[in-house]
Amino acid sequence: MLENWKEFKKIVNESSSVFLMAHKDLDLDAINSCIGMDFYLKSIKKKSYIIIDDKKQEVGVKKVLENYNQNINVIRSREVENLKDENSILIILDTNKIKLVQNPEVIELFTKVVIIDHHDKSKDTIKGNLIIIDTKGSSTCEMITNFLKDNEIKITKKLATLLLAGIILDTNYYRQKADPETFYISYYLTKCGGEVTEVNELLKQDLKDYIKRQKIISSVKVVNKVAIGNGSQRIEYKKEEIAKAADSLLTFNKIEASFVVAKVDKDLISISGRSIGDINIGKILENFGGGGNEYEGAAKVEDSNIKKVTEELTKIIKNI
Repeated sequence: MLENWKEFKKIVNESSSVFLMAHKDLDLDAINSCIGMDFYLKSIKKKSYIIIDDKKQEVGVKKVLENYNQNINVIRSREVENLKDENSILIILDTNKIKLVQNPEVIELFTKVVIIDHHDKSKDTIKGNLIIIDTKGSSTCEMITNFLKDNEIKITKKLATLLLAGIILDTNYYRQKADPETFYISYYLTKCGGEVTEVNELLKQDLKDYIKRQKIISSVKVVNKVAIGNGSQRIEYKKEEIAKAADSLLTFNKIEASFVVAKVDKDLISISGRSIGDINIGKILENFGGGGNEYEGAAKVEDSNIKKVTEELTKIIKNI
């Protein structure tokens, strides 16, 4: 890992400008790890941009972008070609799957691509010039914090709060994927001024969304200690609602993994999965064109319906 980061610094130093891109439907780990990397790039005087094409943003991400927009250059993917040159590089954070990035076409514009992620590789992993993956890490925000700390970059209070929020989100308040290193990094961020009260503000829930999630939970069936919940075919849910419902299901006794299948757009079904670690969520969701790791993952299925996707998922789980 240390050699990878050395190579990373060499690639960045030789670049003229850097473009950052994470997965579609940004969450706090994705956007805040981008901001953390952007902070490093500014510290070494590199011109940098964050590519965001999402039309809808979850509440926490929207708060971050509203409160931090003076510190970062946010652009649409259509602007990239006019801003880059032959020495520009692309850094992809919090995913390594080509189908999951904000815009896969952006990748083709760069001769040098770097991936920084904590999810498992798969057949859909982007062929980058440098791939830094730490599947033991709780989150990409944890990876970025370690990098900043190791390079003696002083983290501001605001950035410490954002990085802490990404860790808390991806560990579901330290219920999943939290090892001693995760707690140490969280402690380090609080020493840098990270405010837990502000993190809680970013993670606040909407009451109506909570009620909708409870309806998902009431639909649950359990197969081989895996809880499977369904949204209503008549309701379009936010991606983060589905993820939070999957998180909630994992808190019940004798449940080792959870999946929630729900509609997020007219012809688009989303699956969100969580596990205590014994069942590899990412491997299961690769069957649906998604991915992740042994603890969490997601997938989107076009031109299908909740019943059909749930039946296919149930078959896979029965064969585990």
